[in-house]
Amino acid sequence: MYRILKLPILIVLILTITAAFTFAGPSAKSDNTPSTGEIKASLEKAPQAVFPQMRFEFDPVFEGTEIKHDFVVENKGQAPLVIKNIRPD
Repeated sequence: MYRILKLPILIVLILTITAAFTFAGPSAKSDNTPSTGEIKASLEKAPQAVFPQMRFEFDPVFEGTEIKHDFVVENKGQAPLVIKNIRPD
């Protein structure tokens, strides 16, 4: 008998959760949302990475030879620049 009741209850539960997510509207705008001017001002103060040289082509080398090249990165912004996840191609 419990097995017969489990299926309809499960279906109703799934439909209720689906409807709740479907009909839930966007949340109300927060009173402390920054204005467009404030966003532009904060972007001007943000870090700004500038690379004078974006690409470097190595001369052909033998396999297994260690090669090295330093790229210059300049921060033109007013906030500290943090560089993460560097991946050479």
